[in-house]
Amino acid sequence: MDNYINIALSLGFTNAAWLDNLKIKCEEQLRSYCNPEECPNHGNNWVCPPGCGSLEECAKKVAKFSEGILLQSIYNTEPSTHDYKNLNQQHNLKLQAFLSKLPDIKFLALTSGGCIFCETCSYPMPCLNPDLRMNSLSAYGIDVGKLCSLAGFDYDFRQDKIYFTALVLMNNKAK
Repeated sequence: MDNYINIALSLGFTNAAWLDNLKIKCEEQLRSYCNPEECPNHGNNWVCPPGCGSLEECAKKVAKFSEGILLQSIYNTEPSTHDYKNLNQQHNLKLQAFLSKLPDIKFLALTSGGCIFCETCSYPMPCLNPDLRMNSLSAYGIDVGKLCSLAGFDYDFRQDKIYFTALVLMNNKAK
């Protein structure tokens, strides 16, 4: 597990922590924000509802894992000049690089802001890059604030900082 943390930090993540004995709940209240009125991605890609599956389907995927690594990228920014999309892409490119360094193990990668690897999502046609697809923590109803608290990370909504978080769930064979 220290090896995974060292890899993550060498790739430029601000924080990385191994989490054991996870019992992640996929919460309906959090998933409820994933709706057409509040999110422009709803119904437009494979990592947001309904493309990512029902909350129950997401919970079944998450329940297969009891540990993993929490990764965080924190960017200091000026509110009037930050480019959220570009910073999200930087975070997810680091996540992709991290995933490429994992041994051949079963994992589930969940991240902030969802997938960024296709210029236009093929949804509802089959995903063009299913091996690259990164699902959304929010779409899975996962409380990112609770995860960050569990890992001892700061997590806040501020004008001068942007926090991106990813969770890579693994089987205990990954150690």
